[in-house]
Amino acid sequence: MNQSRSPILRWILTGCTIVLTLWIVVASVLYWIYGTNTHHSNRNTIWWTERGRGLIPPNATDITLQQDFLDHYATYKVKEKDLNRFLNERFARDGEVLDSFRDERSPISKDQIGKPLGRLQWKVPEGTVVYGYSASNGGMHYYYHDPESGQTYQESAYW
Repeated sequence: MNQSRSPILRWILTGCTIVLTLWIVVASVLYWIYGTNTHHSNRNTIWWTERGRGLIPPNATDITLQQDFLDHYATYKVKEKDLNRFLNERFARDGEVLDSFRDERSPISKDQIGKPLGRLQWKVPEGTVVYGYSASNGGMHYYYHDPESGQTYQESAYW
């Protein structure tokens, strides 16, 4: 009787080991994607879907990204004129002409200067401006930009 239980027990232990290994692999991949920062020299090296990659200006360099299930966070360097051109094209709706520099640009509140901002803990420099946009699907996108250095912090939430 002990001999007949041994193969069943072995199959059960093998099955449990396989299931546990699969869960560990899935959890590791999800952690790698959603729990770590990735660094990219430019937008062309980002392996994400166009949904996330398309919210970063094409001229951005030295990009650090952190992805979440429904949003992402990024820091990068881009000239303000390139950022404005991108924002004007990306967020214009139904053929409207958008002037982000004139209409969407606002100074950051003085109490935020020098403090870390968001998930990537971007330290807000003096002179930072913020651009805010709502997407057609209800998502929100904020671009915090230091015009002097070109450093930008982005928070994008999409549904």
